[in-house]
Amino acid sequence: MPARDESEEPLQSLPAGMARRYAEYKPATDKPSPPPTNVGGYDELLDYCRGKEMALPRSRNGLVVIDSLIEIPEAKRDLAEFPTAIGMFYGDVLTHTISGSHWEVVEEGFLMVRISRNTSISVIHVAQRRLDMGLPTLAMNYDHALDIIDRDRRGS
Repeated sequence: MPARDESEEPLQSLPAGMARRYAEYKPATDKPSPPPTNVGGYDELLDYCRGKEMALPRSRNGLVVIDSLIEIPEAKRDLAEFPTAIGMFYGDVLTHTISGSHWEVVEEGFLMVRISRNTSISVIHVAQRRLDMGLPTLAMNYDHALDIIDRDRRGS
């Protein structure tokens, strides 16, 4: 299994979120930068899967791997330590498989992935809900995101 993932894409940094009741003015730069799509944040999840000799592709199949691990009681206990890492992985799957999607920081520590003009996904909350409630699975959430994109493209 590769050290990081199948791509050699360098990690990007997320901008700091705005503190509540505080706004900071910064003049716009001459060149706008593209929104971040590859931020990492899930190395411990990759290490865990490597230890189980499981591949974790950055695709829907990777989400299925995590879902299958969560169904195993002892693995679920281990993964309960990594809700942020699972959410970051889910976010990277979204940003790499849905055209135009990108990371957003609403406030510090509150990470979201914007998948369409009107829809953002709180990926860490999705991961925490999966660990706490069992359903919907990460793969179900991903499929729902694709349905939203399809509806938006059709104009429904």
